[in-house]
Amino acid sequence: MKQKRTIATILLIGMVALAMISCTSAQALVRTIEVSGTGEVTLEPDIATFSIQVSEKGETTKEAQRAANGKMSVLLSTLRANGIAEKDLKTTAITLRPSYIWVENKQVLDGQVAAQSLSVTVRDLAKLGSIIDELATVSNISLNSIVLDKEDKSEGMAEARRLAVANARTKADLYAQESGTEVSNVVTISEFSTASNPYNPRMKVMAMASEAAYDMATEIPAGTLTLTATLSVVFEMR
Repeated sequence: MKQKRTIATILLIGMVALAMISCTSAQALVRTIEVSGTGEVTLEPDIATFSIQVSEKGETTKEAQRAANGKMSVLLSTLRANGIAEKDLKTTAITLRPSYIWVENKQVLDGQVAAQSLSVTVRDLAKLGSIIDELATVSNISLNSIVLDKEDKSEGMAEARRLAVANARTKADLYAQESGTEVSNVVTISEFSTASNPYNPRMKVMAMASEAAYDMATEIPAGTLTLTATLSVVFEMR
């Protein structure tokens, strides 16, 4: 009798276990579809940034620094006169170092070098070309990395994301229709890329070829920026 009870108990436990496995399997069988979505928005730049560097050599550090400071002072005065605010002028580096040359396979001190780098933001793009032309009147300077960008891209990025979600939903609806199912809830959303590549123009200096050629104003077309949002969305199907 006791043996029969043991067998019955074992069978009951087995049946309960099978029922639990069956329920778990039913719950796990959720049909899903994963699609990608892309949204793009085109914006017009409203700021430009670039860097300027001055570098001067002298017999002493003080002499080199005085020459570099004087040249940077002229550049700063030009920028301020063109309406560049103090918040848009940022010193990024100041360097003081010795300068050496090689003489008969020996390194010989040739003087001292002072350098200073400045980051500039221009908010009135209509003035950008003329500002560069005025800065170019100061000799032996380096002007690098002119980048045109949109200062506040939040609204554009939000619109690109909305378009990406809509694009993903359109794809999912199409696949569901063709497979005889319907799109239900969103399970997960993953964003792979929201990169925006600022526009880096090449300065175009126009000149007339004649017996007395002359330079005309620097032209810097602003162009456009493209913001891209790329998503991966998993939808539940029913």
